[in-house]
Parts: sequence; structure tokens; C-alpha cells
Amino acid sequence: MLKWMTVAVLGVCVVGLAGCTEVRDLRKANAGLSAQLQSLTAKDQTLLADNQALKSKNEELQASLGKEQGAAKKASGVLDALKANQEKLRRQNDELNAIFKNIRGINIEGGGEGNFIVTESELLFDPGQIELKPSAAGALDKVAGYLQEHRELTIRIDGHTDGVPIKESKWEDNYHLSAMRAHAVMKYLIGKGIRPERALIAGFGPNKPRVQPKEPTEAVSANRRVEILLVPTGFRTTSQILEGLKD
Repeated sequence: MLKWMTVAVLGVCVVGLAGCTEVRDLRKANAGLSAQLQSLTAKDQTLLADNQALKSKNEELQASLGKEQGAAKKASGVLDALKANQEKLRRQNDELNAIFKNIRGINIEGGGEGNFIVTESELLFDPGQIELKPSAAGALDKVAGYLQEHRELTIRIDGHTDGVPIKESKWEDNYHLSAMRAHAVMKYLIGKGIRPERALIAGFGPNKPRVQPKEPTEAVSANRRVEILLVPTGFRTTSQILEGLKD
């Protein structure tokens, strides 16, 4: 009987030891799983942070791309406007050259502000005078006729002189003389039916020479002139169009 009980006790101990081993193994496995879970959780947090960073970077790139596309669109619009401007001025230049090709003393010149009808002072005025010569009528009548056909145009009439000082005439200086000559041309065109609000005048004196003189007071006939700038309504100069790129 005692022998049997001893065997039974030993059996219980073996079973208990086996159970303890299993518990330790389970705890160890659980600890391993917990560690793995923590590691996976940490990796998941890292991935979420990386994903958020990538999302933010993507939004920045999209915004940058949008700005670049907007800038490219604006640049394309500016280029189209410049091309349209140049084409409009080229057609007008051709028209003016055809009209004035047989009139001596008149040249057509293009510029950033538009096309100029350049008339030599000798065609329009006697030296030091502001009364238009009879020879001016033919040229100015053609200018008036062109303006009547193109009512969308306004004009700026610019008077220019050389640098020879005023001595014997009643004008205060070359600025005064150039402004009065521009005024005389404007009055003639108004007399031919051009509305006054379509015209303005400027007297530049010797400040904008066509030919740079060796001396400031040198007499240079090419610098004595009246220029009529033709400006379409709503016209923007090249510099004004390019200025739009800065906005």
C-alpha cells in the first residue's frame, strides 16, 4: 500500500512539474509575442509617420507644380500677347509705309511704344518758326485721313530739336520751340476733323536725338523733327506686357 502511494505521489509531482514547465513555456511564448507586438506597433507608428511625411511632401510638390503650371500659363499668355502686339504693329507699319512712301521727309519707325510717323522739321517749318509751311499740308492731310479711317487710334505728337541754343527767336529755349511745333501740328489735325481728346503733345527739345552729336550744341538736321506716335485704344507696350510677369 505504501509503495502504491509513493508511486502516486511521484506521479503527481511529475505531472505538476510538467504543468509548471508548460506554464513557463507559455509565459515565455507570451512574452515573446508581447515583444513582437510592441515591435510591430512601433514599426506601425513609424510607417504612419513616414506616410504622413510622404503625404505632406506630396502636397508640397502638388502646390509647387500648381505654381509652376500657373507661371507657365502666365508666361504663355504674355508670349501670345507679345506676338499679337508685334503682328498688329507690323501690319500698321506696312500700311503707313504704303501711304507715305512717296513723300520726301517722312519716315515710318517702329518702337516699343508703337509706330511713329517721323517728319523732318524742314518739311514742316522754317528755321526757328512754328507756322506750318505750305509743303506740310500734303503729309499732314494723309495723317488726318489715316486717323479718320482708324478711329481706335490716339496720337502723341512729339516735338524735337537739335542742341543749338535759341538766340534770335522769341522762344525761351528748345523745349519751348519743340512743344509749340507739336502744338501747331495738333491744331492742324484738329482743323481736319480729328477730335482734340484723341491727341496730346510733348516737347522733348534736344533730349532724344536720333543722331548723337559730337557736341551738345551741334546743329544736326536729323534731330530736328516732329514724331506722331500712333497708339491703339487699350494698347499695352512691350514693357507693360512684360511687367505682368512680375505680378
